[in-house]
Amino acid sequence: MKIIKAKLAGLLPGQKSLGSKVFQAGGWSIIQIVITNLLRLASNLILTRYLVPEAFGMMAMIGTLLTAFALFTDIGLSQSITRDKDGEDDHFLRVAWTVQLIRGAAISGFVLLAALGLWVFAPTFAPLDTVYADPHLPLLVAISALTPLLNGAESTAKELTIRRLQNWRFTVIGISAQVLSLIAMVTFVQFSPTVWALLAGMLTVNIFALVASHLFYPGPRMHLARDRDITDRLWQFGKFLMGSSAFTFVAQQADKFILAALLDATTFGLYVIAQIWVMAGQMLISRLMTRVGFPAMSDVMRNRPEELHRLFRKFQNVIDLFCLCTFVLAFLFGSILIQSIYTSEYHTAGSYLSILSLSFLMMRFQPLDSLLINMGNSRSALIISAGRAVSICITIPLSYNLLGFEGTLLAVAVNTGLTAPYTLTLLRPILGEKQFRFDSFWLAAAVLISGVVYMTV
Repeated sequence: MKIIKAKLAGLLPGQKSLGSKVFQAGGWSIIQIVITNLLRLASNLILTRYLVPEAFGMMAMIGTLLTAFALFTDIGLSQSITRDKDGEDDHFLRVAWTVQLIRGAAISGFVLLAALGLWVFAPTFAPLDTVYADPHLPLLVAISALTPLLNGAESTAKELTIRRLQNWRFTVIGISAQVLSLIAMVTFVQFSPTVWALLAGMLTVNIFALVASHLFYPGPRMHLARDRDITDRLWQFGKFLMGSSAFTFVAQQADKFILAALLDATTFGLYVIAQIWVMAGQMLISRLMTRVGFPAMSDVMRNRPEELHRLFRKFQNVIDLFCLCTFVLAFLFGSILIQSIYTSEYHTAGSYLSILSLSFLMMRFQPLDSLLINMGNSRSALIISAGRAVSICITIPLSYNLLGFEGTLLAVAVNTGLTAPYTLTLLRPILGEKQFRFDSFWLAAAVLISGVVYMTV
């Protein structure tokens, strides 16, 4: 452990403080992900004894809807606070909080309109036996409108903590929230073994996160504040990110919207179970990128831009190791795991998980996208997200009709890698020829492995 810490501390010559911060932030992020996913696993195993697969499918649809409105209105407030020169200024944080609060209220209104639309149109137009046809869905969606309202009221001191790489606070709050969620769901399911238990757990997390953000994170006390100059800066940086986030939602969530209409409710629920395990691994990698890599690169770009290439290469090596190991584990042992811990009606999800594990090989290119945003190139981020969104909307129905559901799983898994050549071309002058060749080799190998996996599963 001392050797690893020494190497990380030596990322920048003469700047041991940043290396130490990176090491500690990464360690706390890993601890949080491991423990919270173990708690999620425990709750998942408990709740599958009470709930049918359809309940998980319905909750996945609610989560997808909330994510849709969140990403379609995302102007990158967290990224702005992390990278802006005034990101630690109290007034800047309060103006950002005011914008965030207004955005949360707007999202809640959109969710209520969606619930109204489902209540009016779903009984007539929704295909039978699908999630959309469930009569409980409109009310569930309406109550879930509390989530963006609570999220919007969270203190922007949380983003200040990300900027400072003080991730131990996130770990304590994240684990505490997950414990409370588990208690709430297990308690609720004893009285009502329905999807309402899952919704109760989600709202418990939201309420706790709101209170903790104002009490536990160091920073200014929040109140409404206006400043045209700061608002303009937030918009100038975030306007392309808003489009990028919207397309990112389509790229990441279109599978659920489309498959919910193509598959019966039981098969869709099994697909969601497989995705839960994939998302657990993706969350670990994504958390390292957003809470360690992004703020560390922001610090370097503000103070020592000549060291960017060296830091990024070190960080990318760590992500590559995580992605490769996660793919191997999910592919070799995913099906065995599903069969070991779930009842027989869930075992089919194991074969889905084996194919979806390919997504980890493609996910290693996401730090490159993050680097573009850190450089302020949000326009290219928009183009990349749009490309992924268009491709997933085309490949899912096409693969489903030509190759069956297994072909659709393959299309979902490899979609992230389709824009990698464009990203590599943009960053080639910055990262150098050696890194470009290595990244290109990884992409070619991932495509080859994907074909082999599809033929053998």
